[in-house]
Amino acid sequence: MARTSSLLATLLLLPAAFINGASTATKRAYPELIPGPGLPTLAELNLTSEALYTMTPKLQIGDLELAERSDLFTNECFTYTTANVNDVIACFNYLENIGGNSCAVNGDNSQFCYAGTAQISGSNVSGTSSAASLCSDVALAVEWIFTNCNVGGQVGGAAAAYGNGNLIVGVENINW
Repeated sequence: MARTSSLLATLLLLPAAFINGASTATKRAYPELIPGPGLPTLAELNLTSEALYTMTPKLQIGDLELAERSDLFTNECFTYTTANVNDVIACFNYLENIGGNSCAVNGDNSQFCYAGTAQISGSNVSGTSSAASLCSDVALAVEWIFTNCNVGGQVGGAAAAYGNGNLIVGVENINW
């Protein structure tokens, strides 16, 4: 009886998932992806943050073509504000999934996506009240950044939206 009581006391200290044979360590938690204002929600797209983190990115065009697309802005990498590459790619996947939508910047700046440590933003450098591109063209700028500005899994930079040097896309750390 004493041995049974000791075993029962030990079992009560173990997590319920472990006792039932399911380890909570096998299920990975993914940061919540938050779309920018006015962009479709994940529910509207029938997507989850987990899906955006685990899907393979649909890379579109090569580095040379991306680097040469704007005579108005020279793409650049940042080292002073960087985000985890997986968070950046989750936002890239989101922007690709809403590709035909307009990613607009009314005023000077706008946010397109937040995920984990990453924020993807847009800056209007047109000299007018707004600048816009298809979200798929904004995604191409994000692709240039995570392809060319990845140092040890940390990414930061700015690139013109594909075909639009008036809309500059930034990848930064959300806490910067």
